[in-house]
Amino acid sequence: MGEEFSLEDILIILKRRFLAFILPVIALAPIGVVAVMLLPAKYTAQGTILVESQQIPTEYVRSTINSYAQERISMIRQRVMTRNRLLEVADEYNLFPRSLGLSESERVNLMRQRLRVDLITTSAQARSAGRDNTIAFTVAYTDHDANKAYLVANKFITLFLDEDVRTRTAGASNTTEFFERESTRLREEVAKMEERVSEYKAQNANALPEHLNMHLNMLERARNNLSNAESTITQLEEERRFLETQLISGASGDNSLSAELAGLESELARLRATYRDNYPEVVAKREEIASIKARMAPSSEITRLRGELSKAEDALTALERAETPDEEAIAAAEADIEVARNTLSDRISEETRKGTSDIAGVQIEGRIAVIENRIRMLTKQSESLMAEIANLEERVARTPEVERGIAALSRDYDNLFQEYQEVLTKRGSAQLAENLEENQQAEKFSILEPALQPDKPSSPDRPKLIVLALFGAFGLGGMIALGLELLQARIRGRGHLSSIMGAQPIAVIPFIYSEADKKGRFPSFKPPNWGRGRRKAKRRPGPEPTPELAL
Repeated sequence: MGEEFSLEDILIILKRRFLAFILPVIALAPIGVVAVMLLPAKYTAQGTILVESQQIPTEYVRSTINSYAQERISMIRQRVMTRNRLLEVADEYNLFPRSLGLSESERVNLMRQRLRVDLITTSAQARSAGRDNTIAFTVAYTDHDANKAYLVANKFITLFLDEDVRTRTAGASNTTEFFERESTRLREEVAKMEERVSEYKAQNANALPEHLNMHLNMLERARNNLSNAESTITQLEEERRFLETQLISGASGDNSLSAELAGLESELARLRATYRDNYPEVVAKREEIASIKARMAPSSEITRLRGELSKAEDALTALERAETPDEEAIAAAEADIEVARNTLSDRISEETRKGTSDIAGVQIEGRIAVIENRIRMLTKQSESLMAEIANLEERVARTPEVERGIAALSRDYDNLFQEYQEVLTKRGSAQLAENLEENQQAEKFSILEPALQPDKPSSPDRPKLIVLALFGAFGLGGMIALGLELLQARIRGRGHLSSIMGAQPIAVIPFIYSEADKKGRFPSFKPPNWGRGRRKAKRRPGPEPTPELAL
């Protein structure tokens, strides 16, 4: 393309197609200038909103709004530029009269095109360091009416400020409500866990770890008491056997009945060693012994008192073995036993003072009765001690298991309570942050420069558009001239001829003007002098030059 159209070719084309070039320029340039001058003026009102940092140091009160200002501006922009809100603003300021016949969607699209929000940022290093680099942003609105542009721009500035306050306050309030719900839930769970721990301890109150030492001491004392009771029972049983032996052999050698009874029992033993039990002498000896024992037997009163004492002891045993022992009834039964025992002892002493057929036997039987009663009480005490020892041993054995259960519940309780305390702390911080937002002492938007009514249009830029229109007219004229030249095959000059023939011309003859050319209406461009004089050069081999070389 560069070899085909040289400067020489262009000059030749302009000379030949001068009218085709100049007529479009003359026709289109005025039209373009007039069109630019008739374009409607547009006015832009712009305000600046400053992003103020938190007034109270963050180490004292930390805001719950952690998003960057750029993110919040984008979010607020989407909320402000919703369809319904844009239509409300358009109706409020009558931006699109009904005579235009625009639909709601068209009005919304036009307003979104006319509203512009631009961020003012610092260097990118602040954002890379984890800090927001947005320090302010501008809100601009463009309209054909300067007053409407001013009013609508300030309206949107107000909407941005109100939406920021509402968003931050709502966010802080939602955070406080969330932690309030969490603290209530955790408080209920802590109460339930405390109740579970309390119930578990109540169910295992006899095997709690804190009572282990006490149970071990009680177990040791119970074992000692059991050992003492068993030793005392052994001693009493030996004493009872001794008294029974005395009763059989005779308490005193001076007592005739006792001596006679001893002699008869000795004789009976000798006879039984020799004869059978049905032998007449053996039977006779038995009858004599029974008669003497009947004479030595205690009186009916003593027998009755012994029966009453036995009944009182049986009643006490029944009360003690009941499913729900009555302590008052047991205490009354023990008092009845004590009274019956004292009455029997007094009766034995009284009959001893009066004298009986065998005073020594009565005294021995009285002592045996007292010993048997003590043996019974000690036996009952031993049984109670054995049951207590078994219970204490069971408590001691269960203590490690209960301790593990309490430790598991306590661990869950401690974790839950710690979480509850953390939530309470966060709730307090959230409440402070909410107060911070309500008092507008956190990061906020403030008007740095309100939108002013424009005194000159912001668009169109008429000087630039006029220059573009002129360039367009000249460009169109050049395209028309070039198009006509390409449609009509002509030899444009030396370079074109050389490219066609494949060889350089021998000589170049200047253009010779005819009389018709000289008398033409439009002046002609004189082509440049292609040769240096009229000398002929030596012809080089090649095709013959065409007569059309001279234009």
